[in-house]
Amino acid sequence: MKKTSTTYILSFMIILCVLLGSLVSFVQLSTVDILKENEKAHKSSVIYRAFTGDNNKLTPKQYEEFITANLDQKTRSIGKRSLEIFKHKQDKSIGFIFQGLGFWDAITGIIILSDDLSTVKNIQFLNHKETPGLGARIEEQSFTDQFKGLTIDWNAPVGERVIVGASADPNAKNRVDAITGASQTSIALGAFLNTELEIIRSNLKDF
Repeated sequence: MKKTSTTYILSFMIILCVLLGSLVSFVQLSTVDILKENEKAHKSSVIYRAFTGDNNKLTPKQYEEFITANLDQKTRSIGKRSLEIFKHKQDKSIGFIFQGLGFWDAITGIIILSDDLSTVKNIQFLNHKETPGLGARIEEQSFTDQFKGLTIDWNAPVGERVIVGASADPNAKNRVDAITGASQTSIALGAFLNTELEIIRSNLKDF
């Protein structure tokens, strides 16, 4: 068969595609368990930091041991979603995994509230795809530290219980500054965080 013939070229392309496809599938299947373990370890480390405020690096096992020893966990089904809730066994603070649409894609994280739900104790982020140097700065300590001690105004309308950005009262105890140059990410975060707070308050029965 001539190498310049149509049959040869098509056969070569088919064989090449099959080989490359098989290689990609093999790599994906061989690393799927590793990726799951890495994702689990990352989640555990974020939960640990959120509850303790400790940024020291531990082993995945140590993060898991902290969660097992110090936190009670429950899952609530809300439509197609599973809401993960954590309660600290000593100070009874409440943490839950929140999610919502940022400027570009989904943002997920964990927020820790006092046992009476009046105050935010900490917030940390699990995953997002916001712009590096702009919206991605939600992960920076200078931003997350603003939430520590933040008052939740449960008497305000649902969308204004926590304010991220501008407010009629710049000194409001339920407000944090937006991220400079990332107003859309800040607005989106404030919007869905308020919705998530309402969801968590409605799903804490028997916990």
